[in-house]
Amino acid sequence: MRWTFRISFLLLLAWAIFMVSPFVALYDLSKAVQAKDVERITERVNFNALRVSLARQILGEFLKTQDLSERDRQLAAQAGATTLNPVLEELVTPQAVIDILEDGQLQQLQREGTGGQAIGFDPGSFQQAWRIFILSESQGFRAITIPLTPDEPRDRQFRVTLRLSGTTWRLTGIDLPSWIQQELSKRAAAASK
Repeated sequence: MRWTFRISFLLLLAWAIFMVSPFVALYDLSKAVQAKDVERITERVNFNALRVSLARQILGEFLKTQDLSERDRQLAAQAGATTLNPVLEELVTPQAVIDILEDGQLQQLQREGTGGQAIGFDPGSFQQAWRIFILSESQGFRAITIPLTPDEPRDRQFRVTLRLSGTTWRLTGIDLPSWIQQELSKRAAAASK
């Protein structure tokens, strides 16, 4: 009976540590962003996966504005990757990650009323931390999506996806609010002309 209790306690403790670990990793990334520590950010971000995530969002927003058949939409999606390269090169850098996570802005992409809104992971209270924890979405045991602005409507939220790589949680995606997706889509359209 004693061994059953000990093993159950150890399993529960391991599960609790695992459940909290992505939030600790996100907090560490947030502190690296505040310190503008490019080396630590580079360790915590999978830039290839981030590129795919951003390309999917920007291209999806761009294709919404086009009047295309399903076949043409698929061809446009395949061709869109090359069109997006100039825009993605600006977004998939440690400095761009700092810009996005520091204040919700990208350099040269400002919008009235949103400047200075800190979106980094720094829960001010236990209630805020609990709300973020409850609203996060687990995608199996190796990935989790966390809303950084949980009080905002979903189309205005910044959401980050972390994926377990070995023993380290790494940022693999940032779901941008719809207004930023639209602005970046316009940039991509202008760059392709």
